[in-house]
Amino acid sequence: MRVKQYYLCLSFNLIFTMKKLLFISFLLFSIASVAQNSIQQKLEEVLKNDALKNAAISICVTETKNDSILLVANPQMCLVPASVEKLITSATAFEILGGDKQFATTVWADGEIINRKLTGNLIITGGGDPTLGSENFDENGLGKRFLSEWVHWIKNAGIDTITGNIIADPGIFPENDIPGSWLWEDIGNYYGAIASGISIYDNIFEVTFNVPSQVGDTAVIVKTDPEIPGLQFQNEVISTSQKGDNAYVFGSPLDKIRLIKGTLPAGSTGYKVKASIPDPALVLATELKMALADSAVWVSGVAEKKSIAKTTPIDTSHIVTLWVSPPLYAIAERMNKESNNLYAETLMKQTGLKISGDASTKAGTKAIAEFWTSKGIGLNSLFLADGSGLSRANAFSAKTLVDVLVYMKNESQWFEQFHNSIPLTGVEGTQKYYFQESKLKGKARAKTGSMTRVRNMAGYMTTKRGKEIAFAIMINNYNNSIVVKNQIEKLMENIYSEF
Repeated sequence: MRVKQYYLCLSFNLIFTMKKLLFISFLLFSIASVAQNSIQQKLEEVLKNDALKNAAISICVTETKNDSILLVANPQMCLVPASVEKLITSATAFEILGGDKQFATTVWADGEIINRKLTGNLIITGGGDPTLGSENFDENGLGKRFLSEWVHWIKNAGIDTITGNIIADPGIFPENDIPGSWLWEDIGNYYGAIASGISIYDNIFEVTFNVPSQVGDTAVIVKTDPEIPGLQFQNEVISTSQKGDNAYVFGSPLDKIRLIKGTLPAGSTGYKVKASIPDPALVLATELKMALADSAVWVSGVAEKKSIAKTTPIDTSHIVTLWVSPPLYAIAERMNKESNNLYAETLMKQTGLKISGDASTKAGTKAIAEFWTSKGIGLNSLFLADGSGLSRANAFSAKTLVDVLVYMKNESQWFEQFHNSIPLTGVEGTQKYYFQESKLKGKARAKTGSMTRVRNMAGYMTTKRGKEIAFAIMINNYNNSIVVKNQIEKLMENIYSEF
């Protein structure tokens, strides 16, 4: 009888436990359903905003642990990505080149050095380093420090006189290889600097103006820094009562004429406008020649740019110095946090060079697309015209971008470095313009992507309930950028709270 009672009690306990588990499961399911319904409702409210009435929208939110989709809206719709494309470019570079990859610039003597005289040329062979002299990697404000170090090593090699030329060879990348779909109004400005086999000072120069106090008068160009050999200006910049820099620079790479149009604030002295350097390799050769002269090294020849690698390979026995870039993970961090187009275009070309031996834009974009399609990502939905997102010919969907993010989280040995390259919301880089008064400040990693009628955001977030998610919100062709920015912030806050 006691045995029967024992089993009866055991049965009742088992049934009670099962009912309890079922109730808990039902409760969790109900909570999840309520959360899902709540966030879906809030998403619909966002999409009903008048600013989005005529917009194209693609949204995808996925839990990275199990790749389960939490929230979508037109997830397969391909849209213009702007700078969120840099996430794909940097992810590919991590996977193909490796986070520790560095790019070398070689300075070497093409000739014999006898009695402190180099009978021949001093050659700079570019390795596609985008950071040479960059302010992004110059903590002490000494952007030209590398020149003094090069001069030191040149003199240390026993050279006080050079009978030939200072030659800069950028031939590792094709010359004048600019994406054909870039806008004319972008190319001459600092953010439109092209990737070159030799870069210097982020391929940016500054034009300094003195602006008259009288509104409507022409501003006066005072100087450029650095000095650009042979550059001429057609100056149509006038003074205005409005604040801010509204001057734009027009001109193609290698072109010696720059048109500058627009307005600058009346009465400004020493106002600086940034533009893209037309021929970075020639500027580097010129800068080095001047630095040598300042250090009493006489050069009888000229500073010039010439591709000679195929006919004159590097004489390793005559290498004066080998200057290496920061590692790729550091370049990717500056690229993603500050949305640096030059670094993105360079990494795209380096990717093409690694895969096919071709550093053209066409080869680089093809290498990126083919890498992801080989992983089952972006098949027939990843269209790339450049590496930075500056082109409006780029297109992919929120789902494709999230798939890349999930892959990096679960498969990449470089995930930590990739994750850290994405700015903290409201804290770093371009994210400083978002989430300043938000509960999400400092709680997510998100890359922005903005241009005219394009506002996107993508990255990683750990929600209030502990879910690790990857998200992409892409909005094109809206009619109020401020409202759309606020709606994206609002949607992200809802995603954080509800999941």
